[in-house]
Amino acid sequence: MGSTGLQGVVGIAVVLCSALAGASDLTLHLKGTDPVKRNTVQFQCDAQGATMGLPAGTFAVEYLNGAGNHLAVVPVKGNSMIFVTVPSGSGAKYAAEEFTWWDAGGRGTTFASDFPGPKASSACHVVK
Repeated sequence: MGSTGLQGVVGIAVVLCSALAGASDLTLHLKGTDPVKRNTVQFQCDAQGATMGLPAGTFAVEYLNGAGNHLAVVPVKGNSMIFVTVPSGSGAKYAAEEFTWWDAGGRGTTFASDFPGPKASSACHVVK
């Protein structure tokens, strides 16, 4: 593995460890030469989001992209959940367990749960 690939491994390991601090440490060894990019965005969702497990008020979502991977770390039910990209007609759609986090570009961001039980969704927006 070249130095750029090693930087990607170290970058993802550091980012994920900091995202999960106080709970668990996680190190990923990813092959590839793409550098890992990290972007933290502040969001706030409607009242339904808090009912579904998102924090009430403003919260941070970390986006991690590199080595062919696109991840979003979203705080759900007091945990840092790692969402991975899934096919989408538009924007970036991420999934973890029964949840989806869908950033549909100019149409906003939706947090949704399709199962188990009734479907639910929350409209979210970026807080600057």
